[in-house]
Amino acid sequence: MYVSRAVRSIQDDPIDGESVGLVLEPDDETDPDAVAAAARAADATVEHRLQFGELEVRVPHQQVDDVCAIDGLAAVETTNAIGIHPDEAEEDIDQEG
Repeated sequence: MYVSRAVRSIQDDPIDGESVGLVLEPDDETDPDAVAAAARAADATVEHRLQFGELEVRVPHQQVDDVCAIDGLAAVETTNAIGIHPDEAEEDIDQEG
């Protein structure tokens, strides 16, 4: 299973009272509903169901290890790792035209 460097950093040094948004990617054999149930059992809140069965969850730093231990995950990343923020989106516009 792939765990992003940012997630590993939180696992190594969790901050009391802080939470983080994670994207959980189930492997090809795992039902996303089973991952959602396991995430809830690990004290995570399922915020969105994304494309391809991925789930966006919010979890206290102290519970990140438990979420990463969910059976059937292919990857765990922070939501910031996959998001595109409006400030970062650019269009090529001919300003002179």
